[in-house]
Parts: sequence; structure tokens; C-alpha cells
Amino acid sequence: MNRASLLGATIAAFAVAGCGHGAGEPSPLRGYRILITTHDSVSEYLARALATRGFTVRRQVRGGAPPTAALVLFTFRELNGSPETRLEARLADTRTGNVVAAVSVALDSTGQGAARRAEALADSLAARLRVPVPR
Repeated sequence: MNRASLLGATIAAFAVAGCGHGAGEPSPLRGYRILITTHDSVSEYLARALATRGFTVRRQVRGGAPPTAALVLFTFRELNGSPETRLEARLADTRTGNVVAAVSVALDSTGQGAARRAEALADSLAARLRVPVPR
């Protein structure tokens, strides 16, 4: 092996070793298409809000598609705890069923209307995309 090959191999080894160190792994949402099949008002606004934030939103199931996460929306309120009602969103991988993202917003903090609730959820999901997952 000549000097140039040895130097190239050494640089490549350091580059590969350095890939494992940093702020963390990329967000699990990166690369996913978001599947929203429901047509209620919050889902309609959320589909638009996510699309404007750079997410690829699909409205129908399609086989052979790139990684896709299906949206599940529900409200939650603890019976014995806080009287606060929350709007919960889960994104589950359509192939494995694993939840790849979960966000929650307090309905009291979003104000009235489906559009404001959808914007709050979209902001939370977009923030999850920007923040690396801690190791």
C-alpha cells in the first residue's frame, strides 16, 4: 500500500468513527411521509399546517411508498388528576406499528377553533423534526 492510499484509508477511518459522535441521532421523523386519512376539521387543518412546514402529507394509503407514519388523534383527560383536557397526536410507522413521534397540547392553551389546535400540533411536530434524539 502506498502513502496516498494509506493516508486516504486513515482519513476515511476517522470520518466513519466521527459519525457516531455528536449531538445525537437525527429525528425519527426525518424521511417519513405523514398519512392523515381522517377528514374532521382538525385533521384537515393539520394536513395543511404540516405541509407548509415541509412535511410530505398523504391522504390515502398507498402500497410500496417510502416510510410512512399514520396520524392518530385523540383527546385525553385524567379522571382523578388535573381537569385539563389535552389533544394528543401519535405518529405510528405503518409497517411496524411503532410510535415514531408523540405530541400533546393543552386545549386551554390553544384557544378556540380547529385551526389553532392544528397549528399547535404542527408546531410541536416540526420542533420534533429539528431536535436530534438524545442517545
